[in-house]
Amino acid sequence: MVMKKKLTACALILCLSALLAVGCGGDSNTSTTAAGGSETTAAAAADEGFYFELNGQKLVPGMAQDDMISAVGETDNVFSAPSCAGQGTDYTYTYGSVEIVTIPNADGVNEISTIALRDDLASTPEGVSLYMTTADMTAAYGEDYTQSGNAYTYVKGSVKLSFIIENDEITSIEYSLASE
Repeated sequence: MVMKKKLTACALILCLSALLAVGCGGDSNTSTTAAGGSETTAAAAADEGFYFELNGQKLVPGMAQDDMISAVGETDNVFSAPSCAGQGTDYTYTYGSVEIVTIPNADGVNEISTIALRDDLASTPEGVSLYMTTADMTAAYGEDYTQSGNAYTYVKGSVKLSFIIENDEITSIEYSLASE
């Protein structure tokens, strides 16, 4: 079990590194919203697509960082770094078993870029968590996924839900914005 946790930690680090590299491309797929408009956009996205629930609050990629903090509260575990796109600061918030990365959009407003489950203490609203099987994933989400290697991706609304599966075991679960 210790080896599984180490492998999972390594997989998550690799996923986050890839996300930061993608974020450095300078072209964000996040939508731009006017001040105060992000709550409506986030609520609409949660109603029509995948969402993650934390402390009873629905969170979706593209949701404003300030709205996220208002909904779920601050955490003492925050890492910040200058945005590699040079437009502000990227933040990584850790809430127990969940890691949320925010990046600045074109207007300089930080929005949720990704939501990653770090261990099997967190699960999707549909009840899927790390270390479950491919059959568990398809029982919850169906067969309408795209597969690239060991990555299985579902898209609903503006949100992409990705699973990495190794040896028939889910080793990574991550929410992000769907590509346009």
